[in-house]
Amino acid sequence: MKNNKLKKVLGFWDLLFFGVGSIVGAGIYAIIGEAAALSGNLLWLSFVLAAVVALLTGLSYSEFVSRFPDAGGSFEYIKQSMGMKTALFMSFFMAFTGIVAAAAIALSFADYLGRLTDISWRIIVVGIIFFMTAFNTIGSKMSSYFNSLATIITLLGLVFVIVVSLPNFENTNLLEATESGWHGIFAGSALIFFSYIGFEDLVKMAEETNKPKTNMPKAIILSSVIVLILYVFIAISALGTLHWKTLSTSGGPLAEVIESEIGSVGATLLIVVALFATSKTILSNILGTSRLFYDVARDSKIANLKKLTILLGPGKTPVYAIALIGLLSLSFAMVGNLKVVASISNVFIFIVFGMVNLALLKFRLSHKEKEHEQPPFRVPFNIKNIPVPTVLALLSTLVFFGYNIYNILEGF
Repeated sequence: MKNNKLKKVLGFWDLLFFGVGSIVGAGIYAIIGEAAALSGNLLWLSFVLAAVVALLTGLSYSEFVSRFPDAGGSFEYIKQSMGMKTALFMSFFMAFTGIVAAAAIALSFADYLGRLTDISWRIIVVGIIFFMTAFNTIGSKMSSYFNSLATIITLLGLVFVIVVSLPNFENTNLLEATESGWHGIFAGSALIFFSYIGFEDLVKMAEETNKPKTNMPKAIILSSVIVLILYVFIAISALGTLHWKTLSTSGGPLAEVIESEIGSVGATLLIVVALFATSKTILSNILGTSRLFYDVARDSKIANLKKLTILLGPGKTPVYAIALIGLLSLSFAMVGNLKVVASISNVFIFIVFGMVNLALLKFRLSHKEKEHEQPPFRVPFNIKNIPVPTVLALLSTLVFFGYNIYNILEGF
């Protein structure tokens, strides 16, 4: 308990890889088919809209982390603006988001590995969550190394899909809407949002980062832009190779895209890549949520939570918090329905993102901003100290929240 300081071991490039790696995960491999059923040939536009909404909120996170580089992330920002009671209440939603997301990705991992083996999905889920939980206890630097390696493999896999199938983009009218029109596009964007929420885990690494007030905002914004470009190319490539109806009914859309072009060997290779993508996303969700638990327990006066602040092992990590997240993720994964779990995770992330945007607006309008020095990064385009991008982020998050509820009611 005496040495409960997290070690500063991460630089800008670690953050950039972690940011890209956190965002580029199972979502693009598992959700793209379901989104195609909603957006049709305008799937690429759904990706753009989801990215814009995520980036607007990313600006709010960038300003907050530039002011308060704390392991609690959203918890710390809401606490600074709205007080401890509100932050503690919202910490339930924050934790639920990370826990359920890890469970959803574990199910996706089991689906992919199930294409190569007959092992029960339950055994696979238990194995991958246990392994990623154990790996997290080694330390954030080792987790960063694994995440960087897995990110490179994941990105190479997506580039492989683009190179193989992008020449087919002329085969499809990318401006042709489905009968649902804009309604389908927004519904697709709300579902796709699951693929963009990784930077919420990134900010929780602030206390383990060198120069977090400047490095973290750059990593958030740059990683979001990189992923936007990559995802749009993936969507266009997939639509050019397979009809959107075929994508929507496939259990492994990108693997089917590759198989249609170069056969089963290519599809198997992409499945292996997907296993790296999903495993690292589980890793980052457990890591980020454990840091949230660590910060909540550290700032709370609840004595029973103090055990979650104990740092052990060579990496001085919050081992008990990590173990708790692993167990909770495993319990949700046993539900066994990827679509439902991913959509529920979206609902909670929209609530958290909405509150963070609201917290920044409240902070800007309160006397508290004057009590702190000007941060290296502030959200641009302000009217009487009200950041316009943050207002747009709050409104668009509410719209997406409504569409995600619609998706759940429709069976997602």
